[in-house]
Amino acid sequence: MTVFLVIIAAAFALFDVAYYIRVVISIILYTRKGKFRRMSILDESMINGVCWTSDLDANWHMNNSRYLRECDFARMKLFLEKGIFSGLWKSNASITNGGSTIRYRKSLQLMDFFLIKSKILHWDSKAFYLEHQIIETKTNFVSAIALVKMVVKGASPDTVLNKMDINLKSPTPPPELQKLIELNQISSEKLRKAM
Repeated sequence: MTVFLVIIAAAFALFDVAYYIRVVISIILYTRKGKFRRMSILDESMINGVCWTSDLDANWHMNNSRYLRECDFARMKLFLEKGIFSGLWKSNASITNGGSTIRYRKSLQLMDFFLIKSKILHWDSKAFYLEHQIIETKTNFVSAIALVKMVVKGASPDTVLNKMDINLKSPTPPPELQKLIELNQISSEKLRKAM
């Protein structure tokens, strides 16, 4: 029994066990609900959350990195609901975060409930671009908004969508996303020149 407790204590000390438990639970929950697969690729996905003690920083509000972590779970739900992970698997491709920007507007406090609305705004030959709105439930105020570039490795987003039997043209990116895409291009060119 003592050895077992030492192993459990070591696991919690060395790994973010709660994160991995939540990943497994999320996968089980969101893959068992087949109705999500009928959602349009452009439909909004929603997930609820609460600012817990483990989310707080030294200022006693939600830590900046926790907003992005919650967006990770919102994105996982969106990709499972839409069947994008299935399309990636069928395309022998993977997806990775290629960059994000977040604007913090109002802090979430301990025990504040929030809703994250996520949607795919645009895709090009290399990546899907998503928006996450983090909304405080009590006031319906957008506390933070994130734009995320998810790079598809081994295929193009159109190939992934075709494997899902979706033949849809990408929407035009909204102005703020267009500026982010331009920023990424400028940054890439600058870094290439530095090499």
